[in-house]
Amino acid sequence: MQPKSSWIKKLKQIGFYIGKFYYKLLEDTSSTVFYIYNLFSFTIIVLSIAIILLDLFHDIPKGIENIANRIVDFATFIIIFEWIGRFILVSDFWEDYEKALFKYRSHWKAFKKAFKPKWNYIKSFYSLIDILSVLYIFQPLRLLRIFALLRIFRLGFYRFILEGFIVTFRESLTQLIFLTIIFSIFLFFMSFLIYSVEHNHNPGIKDFFDAVYFTYITLTTVGYGDITPATHEGRFLVMLTVAGGVGLFSLFTAILSSGFIEYVDRIRKGMVEFKTLKNHIVICGWNETGKYIIKEIRENPRLYKKHIVVLTELEDIQIPKECFIKKGDPTKEDYLLSVNVDKADLVIILAEKKEYLDEDTIDARTSLVALLVRSLSPKIYIIAEYLKEENAVAAKKRRLANKIIITGEYLGKLIGKSVVQPKSLEVLEELLEDLNIQIVPFREYSKQPKTLKEFLEEMGYLKVLGVFKGKKLVLAPPLNIQINPEDELILVED
Repeated sequence: MQPKSSWIKKLKQIGFYIGKFYYKLLEDTSSTVFYIYNLFSFTIIVLSIAIILLDLFHDIPKGIENIANRIVDFATFIIIFEWIGRFILVSDFWEDYEKALFKYRSHWKAFKKAFKPKWNYIKSFYSLIDILSVLYIFQPLRLLRIFALLRIFRLGFYRFILEGFIVTFRESLTQLIFLTIIFSIFLFFMSFLIYSVEHNHNPGIKDFFDAVYFTYITLTTVGYGDITPATHEGRFLVMLTVAGGVGLFSLFTAILSSGFIEYVDRIRKGMVEFKTLKNHIVICGWNETGKYIIKEIRENPRLYKKHIVVLTELEDIQIPKECFIKKGDPTKEDYLLSVNVDKADLVIILAEKKEYLDEDTIDARTSLVALLVRSLSPKIYIIAEYLKEENAVAAKKRRLANKIIITGEYLGKLIGKSVVQPKSLEVLEELLEDLNIQIVPFREYSKQPKTLKEFLEEMGYLKVLGVFKGKKLVLAPPLNIQINPEDELILVED
């Protein structure tokens, strides 16, 4: 057997951390970093588009030409940076390569199979747009700068920002229309008064349009100074206009800012994104165990890209920022549908404790949630936590969940084992904390039955902890055990 080379291990580890970094920036809509970065990226891209348009149809003034070119080049760097990130995130090359190598026994075929998702991304619309929009930097005549305008199509990446503007204006439309009417009435009324007292004394106000212009500039508190009041009455009216302008524009600002804050808060809680979620993880109920579950998911190379939605009725609880939050009762079908539970990969039901509920009632709620989830998605994998052993036994008989856990059961077993064999606890802690255990269908490696010895001789570097043969778990399997395509391997990765 040839051991897996250390450089491949290091490359996979580096790839994991790079992928996780890019995922936070480009895809993790539950992360605050995602919104901050994308808002920054959106601003730079829009500025670069405006500068390119100005350069094409009008010369950029010499005084700002240098900084304008720097903004365009910086936007180009952002596009290249994001293209690389999406290229990395589109698939796990090493994992695909290893599985294909075992299947085809050819490095070239394995490479082609593993690279196919990457190639499909390169050929995709947004990828080609990104490539064309940065080509001008590779040729001196800059004749391809016109292609840089194609980056306008990248604005599709910033859907949540564009939707934010649309949603905010739509939901505040009534207030904005009302304020616009009040503003228009006030503008023309004050313009009429100022024209009446100033037009015979002020050379800057020759007609009514001059009065409207002067009043509008005054309302916005900009005050260019090209027109100033010439009479005491005019100065008094200007004072009233400024006061009215401050009040009206403050209302405009308050309505729009509150709308954006509310929209961002809804994004943070997942109320905007739930309609598009799929293959995610739903946690029904909440207790202290939840934060450890989320931590393990986020540190797992296979699961860190999964969105997590917590559905709970509890208020004022500390839920990790890496997940969406939906306030609601998991025993209600409408709330389960609102988090797209029928499109989820996994549902975890936690025993949510409340002051007015006893343990039997909490377990009954767990059973009800499991029944509802199963009715909405018959094939979904369900993990359920119970407080009392007799309730868990009854749930197992009715097959309410794929895996049923009794609160404190494993803790008790660990303590018991440590009493009999103190060092056994160290072994279990090592398995739980430091080893990356993965359960993989054998059909991903081979469609033909093989003995464990044959499999290890061909793969070489894999460590097999056990085999699931149907529902039977075989730990430390012998080398002569036959593994069938429908069996599952329990693998340990360093």
